Amino acid sequence: MTIRAHDLIPMFAASTSAGTLVNYEDIWQRKSLLLVSLPADDPTAAAYATSMSLVEPHVPEYDAAAIVTTTQIEGVPSPGVVVADRWGEVYYVQAADRASQLPAPAELLEWLRFVQIQCPECQGETQ
Repeated sequence: MTIRAHDLIPMFAASTSAGTLVNYEDIWQRKSLLLVSLPADDPTAAAYATSMSLVEPHVPEYDAAAIVTTTQIEGVPSPGVVVADRWGEVYYVQAADRASQLPAPAELLEWLRFVQIQCPECQGETQ
């Protein structure tokens, strides 16, 4: 089952496109998350990963971490992107047939900005 907005992202470990092993547990409750899942056999994946590397220096401005991976993660579409807050609540999920059809990296930065300006106390009052 694919995760949807308001679901919690599952704990996972994944290798980044740079070969670094990242445990979501180390990010959870500390930073928001931008997760990009790319299939290894997608011919457009390398170009998309390169476009993400151009915006990754801006991700810390939103108190977030970005992970670009070919590791399959339960519930995460591949190719797909997920934006979640620091507590793992998913705000945005987008799947595509090919990586080249995923949202532009600048749009993903806008989602991180949106997550950053949310008021946790206000969100709790609506639930």
